[in-house]
Parts: sequence; C-alpha cells; structure tokens
Amino acid sequence: MEYYSNALRAEKLIALSHLQPPDESACTDEMGSSGSIQLSLSLDANLGLLTVSLKQAYDLPSKRQDDNPNPYFRVALDIPEGVKTQQQTKTFRATTSPEIGEDFYFQIPAAQIASCRLEIMVYDYDQFSVDECVGYCWLTLGRLTVSLEKENPTVFWAEVLPYDENGGSGYGEVLFSLAYLSQAQRLTMNIFKARNLRCRGDGAISMRVSLLGNDEKRLKRKKTASRRNVRNAQFNESLNFGVPKRSLCDISLEIEAVHETGTFGMTTEVIGRMELPLHRCKDLWRAIIHEEKSQARWYPLEEP
Repeated sequence: MEYYSNALRAEKLIALSHLQPPDESACTDEMGSSGSIQLSLSLDANLGLLTVSLKQAYDLPSKRQDDNPNPYFRVALDIPEGVKTQQQTKTFRATTSPEIGEDFYFQIPAAQIASCRLEIMVYDYDQFSVDECVGYCWLTLGRLTVSLEKENPTVFWAEVLPYDENGGSGYGEVLFSLAYLSQAQRLTMNIFKARNLRCRGDGAISMRVSLLGNDEKRLKRKKTASRRNVRNAQFNESLNFGVPKRSLCDISLEIEAVHETGTFGMTTEVIGRMELPLHRCKDLWRAIIHEEKSQARWYPLEEP
C-alpha cells in the first residue's frame, strides 16, 4: 500500500486507482497522526460537472482521549473569482474509521478545473458544545489526474492534516460558556468539562476563576468543587460574579486548572491557565444583545 504524505498542505498527491484501505501495519509515523480519507474524482467535461465521492476514512483524530469522535465532513470547491459552495455529509457516531459512501457534485467549466482547490474539513460533532474542526485536506486539482470517465474515476487516499485553530499548547482545554443578566448585573460562567490536563500524581483537580481589572488587579475569585485527579474532568458548575454593565469592557477572566494535594487540598499548583478579556468575547456580546445564552466552547490552557 503506497501512501502519500500531506506535508505541503495535501497538494502533492499522485492519484492511484483501486487502493485497498490502509491496515494497521501501514499506520506509522509516515502516515501522520490525523488519519486519511479515501475519495474518488471524475469530471464530465461536456456538462462541466465534477463528482467528488468520499468513500471512507481511517484513523481520524479525537480530542476526547477517552472516547471516539462523531465525525462528519464538509466538502467545498474553491473556484478562483467564483463563489465557494459547501456541502456536508451525515454525522457518523463514535468511530474513527467511518464508511462514508457519499457523492458531491460541483458545477465547473473543464477549462478552470486545474486552478480549483478541493477542501475537505473533518468535524467532530458534540451535542453539548460547538462542533470542532479536527482535521483538513486541501487538494489543488491541477496537481491531480482527474478522470474523465464516471465509471472509472480517479481513486486515492489523502492524508488528513491536524487542524488546531489555537495552536494547542499541551496544557489541556476547558469547556465553558458565559452569560450576563443585565437586570441583575450578574456574569455567569458555566464550566462543563476539562480535558487533556497535565495530571501530577495523586490529589484532585479544580477550576479557579478570577476577575481581573484593567491594572491586572484580582477583584474576585471563585472555584469549582474538586474532582478526582484525572486528565478529563467533568464539573457542570456555574460560578456567578456581580459585575456592573459599565465595567464589562474593563474586565478579564483568569481561568486556572489547579492541582490540589495535602490535607483538605491545602497545597495547590496551577497546571494550566488562560486569560480572556471580556471585550474580545464575541459570543458573550452577541448573547447580551439577543438576551440569550452564549454557546459553550473549548478554550486552550497555556503554561502557568
């Protein structure tokens, strides 16, 4: 089984016909860590119709280390000086290697096909938060041999590149949402989960949230209940802070993952932190304007 690396943003692929799915023995460092997708391409030059068939995927990534992803795929064709059209597969439950078997059709003149880029984005569905993009594959069609026979399409495997919007730091992530009740002038932070934390032996984990003023002075601090010291912790707690509306733009949130040891958890060590200025939190302001709750999102923690 030959496999082509996607190091140059998946653009230096050679089309291969009738490949078999990769087996575990082929899953080495040269395959990368974000899996692969088998697809086929064919072009009807008379109709100007490109057919993209997603056949299957193999060894897709999951950010939930104790669970499989719920992947789905968004397929788009980027046409120079044209409108990008996007289509989507169904969602596949709890699998890293789904059998996809879906076709997508794009109208494009044959003369322009070489300058188009096929974009495949891999998402992980989460019913409790915003779906995450966990990988992508971009293919410049001019670098591929696109079959002109629908019954004999170009078939090949393409590597999925890891997608990390925030450049993951390795200190874990925390899932939370924010809401502000104008009448009560109350800011509520709903902390749901943390994942991929840096565990340190025994003890417990908690999340600690501080309100910081313009001068970085700590105004208020609250924490969640402690959880068993695990990499992936579930909190499902709400922390409330009284904040006048006029002060919202001057406030930042400091969120810390804290490792607690000793009697009654008296000895603490910060194992990951982040700072979120409220004036940059688009979801919060959108929720305030529309008087609704903001959507929960994963936020990366950084070095303390």
